[in-house]
Amino acid sequence: MFMKSIILLSLLLAAQSLHAAERLDYLIEYKGLLSGYGWTDVSRASITTSRRADCAGRGSCMVSTATLSSKGYKVLEAVFKVRFHYRSFYQLNHLLTLAFETREKKYSKQYMPYGYKHSLAVMSRGADTIDYYKLGSKGDPLPAAVKPFVATDHKPAEKIRVKKVKHKPVVKNALDRMTLLQRVRSSPLKVGYKASYAGTDGRNKLMFRVTVVGTEDVKAAGKSWETWKVRIDELEKGEKPVSLHVWISRDSRHIPVFIEIESSFGEARFHLKSY
Repeated sequence: MFMKSIILLSLLLAAQSLHAAERLDYLIEYKGLLSGYGWTDVSRASITTSRRADCAGRGSCMVSTATLSSKGYKVLEAVFKVRFHYRSFYQLNHLLTLAFETREKKYSKQYMPYGYKHSLAVMSRGADTIDYYKLGSKGDPLPAAVKPFVATDHKPAEKIRVKKVKHKPVVKNALDRMTLLQRVRSSPLKVGYKASYAGTDGRNKLMFRVTVVGTEDVKAAGKSWETWKVRIDELEKGEKPVSLHVWISRDSRHIPVFIEIESSFGEARFHLKSY
């Protein structure tokens, strides 16, 4: 549950850029059993957003990429060894999810192709079904229609193969986490604002609930920010809800300057370091 929460946080950060060619950098702290119940630095996250002129024949789209690494941070590196990479393709004019790709280091002694657990989810043009691909070094060739959504910084596209693919029904126009949070940023936020959205992680149906609970001044990246304090709950059938708070700047950029979450494994918080 703690790692699921950390990953949700990194996707939240990546989703907060409405502007092309933006980069945000964060420091992640943890407090819990692993740190002797004191706050300690455990990871860093970098988030970039850019515009792509053509997204697999579906017109222009935005691409947000989140990378998370615990390299150099002993507390988390000794237990989880986090290496996380996520890309989301979405259209701002309709706020539609087109596809999202995940690569993460699997903490296991079992052999994993190129050291990563790799998956890709591609939404149908009707936005009511999703194709979920498990990728690796063996299997069938990548379909031409999905190749544009696969990163090739670690392997050439011809060496990335489809191990398995599943076709899943989703609520029409269900959002991945990044696209959800772009919607939140573009909403008319005010104290008491509430909204719910259907979501997907490529395999499961999700529900997101958003509430603006107040306003606060927050210090981050060497300055003071006026922010909206927003609560986000992610619900999945049969799972304990994951909840977090994010402080979003009240200026035109709506930057997330601080985030915190609690779980049974401890507390985590993200600090904006540069933007």
